[in-house]
Amino acid sequence: MPPSAQPQQDAIPLDGRRERGARNKAAVVQALLQLYEAGEIQPSAARIAEIAGVSERSVFRYFDDMEDLAATAIVIQWERIHQFYEGLDGSGDFEQRLDAMIEHRLRLFDKTIGVGRASAVVSARSATVATAMNQRRTILRNQAIEQFAPEIAASTQPDAVSRIVDYTLSIENIEYLRSSVGLSRNRTRDTLMTALRLALT
Repeated sequence: MPPSAQPQQDAIPLDGRRERGARNKAAVVQALLQLYEAGEIQPSAARIAEIAGVSERSVFRYFDDMEDLAATAIVIQWERIHQFYEGLDGSGDFEQRLDAMIEHRLRLFDKTIGVGRASAVVSARSATVATAMNQRRTILRNQAIEQFAPEIAASTQPDAVSRIVDYTLSIENIEYLRSSVGLSRNRTRDTLMTALRLALT
C-alpha cells in the first residue's frame, strides 16, 4: 500500500469519532435542558447520562464539571429562544399596548420558565450564567419602559414608575404569581393588567 494512502484511511475513523463525539455532546446538553423543562433543576450526572443515552463518564469527557455543562446548556438555550424576547407590538393606544405587553411577557414566561428556574440556581455559582441573566433582564426592562414611554413621561415620578413597571413585568414576579400565589394564567394576566393600570393611568 502506498504510504500516501495511509493518512486518508486513518482520517475516516477519526472523523467518525469526532462526529460521534459531537452528537454525544449535543445529546448531553439536550438531556439537561429536557430535565430542566421537566422541573429537575439539579439533576445528577447519572440522570443526565441516562436521558442522553451515554455513559456517565462521557458527561465529563465533554465538560469540565456540572457547572460547565449547565452554563453551556443555558447559553445554547438562549440562542434557541431569544426570538421570543422580540416581536412586541408597540403600536396603538394604552390599552392595546398593555394587552400586547402582557401577552408577550406571559408567552415568554411559558417558553422559558423551566430553564429560567435552573438559571437562577446555577447563576449563584457561574459568572457566565449570572451575566447572561442580567443581560436578559436589561433587555426586558428596556422593552417594558419603551412600551409605556408616554405614560411614564407624563408621570410625576417617572423613575419610580419605571421601576414599578419593570418589576411588575419581570419573569420573577410572574413566577411568584403563578407558583407561589397559585394563580392561573388568566388571573395572572388580570393581576398584571390591574397593577400596570394603577401605576400608569
